Formats: sequence, structure tokens, C-alpha cells
Amino acid sequence: MSRNQILRICDNLIDQLTVLKGFIQLDKMNNKIDHSIVILHEIDYMERIVTELVNQLIADDE
Repeated sequence: MSRNQILRICDNLIDQLTVLKGFIQLDKMNNKIDHSIVILHEIDYMERIVTELVNQLIADDE
């Protein structure tokens, strides 16, 4: 798999995580989810991992 493919996949993952995070934040504001803090923490962690991978791939290309 090429770096461009990996970057494209990572970008798609970040987009999807952002959507999920937004819906969970809305539910949290409306007190509809009891586990929203844990879920948001895990999504933040996944975002950091994917972002770190993207940054490393970009740095490797330079």
C-alpha cells in the first residue's frame, strides 16, 4: 500500500471520527448518553493516533 493510499485512508478515518464526535457531543449536551465522556475520550485518542501517523508519513516524504 502506498503512502498516498494510507494518507487517504487516514483522512477518511479522521472525517468519520469527527462526525461521530459531533453527534456524541450533541447527545452529551442534551444529556442523552451516560457514557459520552468515555466515548469522547476514546475518539480523541483515535484521532491523535491517526494524526500522528499522517504527520509521520508527511515528515518521511520531506
